[in-house]
Amino acid sequence: MNSTAVKRVIGPLSPPPSAYTEDVVFSHPGGDAELRCRYERNGSMYVGGLRFRRVRAYRFRAEGHCTPWHIEDAYDTLVEVEQSEWIGELLAAEPSETWGHWKIRHFLIYIDGAGAYEVAAEDVEWLPEASAS
Repeated sequence: MNSTAVKRVIGPLSPPPSAYTEDVVFSHPGGDAELRCRYERNGSMYVGGLRFRRVRAYRFRAEGHCTPWHIEDAYDTLVEVEQSEWIGELLAAEPSETWGHWKIRHFLIYIDGAGAYEVAAEDVEWLPEASAS
């Protein structure tokens, strides 16, 4: 993807062991975006995910279109892509009147059975895990 990019692991989507049993849902009603999924752990179902703050762009690749780069280090794990060409493109396209206003970071997670989600956002946080029973 990006010859100078470095992936820095932030953490797993959920405490292992987990198995995702239902489709992942990505929603971006404006401003923030959420990535939610249901999964099984130790015989119980849970709902969890991520909230991305001040989203500027996002992209998705179905599992069959992911390259090894999308999977390595990012398998069910949130990573930050440092020295990202994509972020460079977004910053270069920023209007001059807002230049320097946005702090944009490149987040990537590959979710088994779904694909790779990339989000350009200011920050990210884990959503509280809840029982899905």
